[in-house]
Amino acid sequence: MNIIDIPFHNFLAFKEHEGDEYIFIAEERPEYLNHLNNIHACVQLTLAEASSGEFLLKQFYELRNELIPVIRKTEAKYHKPANGKLCSKAVFDSLSKEDVLNELLRKNRVIVKVKTEIFDENKNKTLTATFEWFITKK
Repeated sequence: MNIIDIPFHNFLAFKEHEGDEYIFIAEERPEYLNHLNNIHACVQLTLAEASSGEFLLKQFYELRNELIPVIRKTEAKYHKPANGKLCSKAVFDSLSKEDVLNELLRKNRVIVKVKTEIFDENKNKTLTATFEWFITKK
């Protein structure tokens, strides 16, 4: 599965970031703007959600065909208005990769939190979001 090939992500034209600093980028587009001429909150949140999924896919790539991930909960905080191109980062919020794998092997399911951050073209952090994923083995 390629996260940016999901129809909604493809519609928003997210792209993989070249290099390791970020996961995805969303180039500046007039369709992304809100009533204040900033990047709409939903574009930022969708970029964060896609990035959390991509992060998990990369972390557990060898198990990609055996797992079913579903988001259970989302918490988001907007920091500043976003302008221009957006970039995303993601990390585990509570458990380590090893903890997640151990729980998955022991119970065939796990709940894991992924923290994402969105930055605009001026390197301003515009959003921090945590996605709680329920992951089960097929």
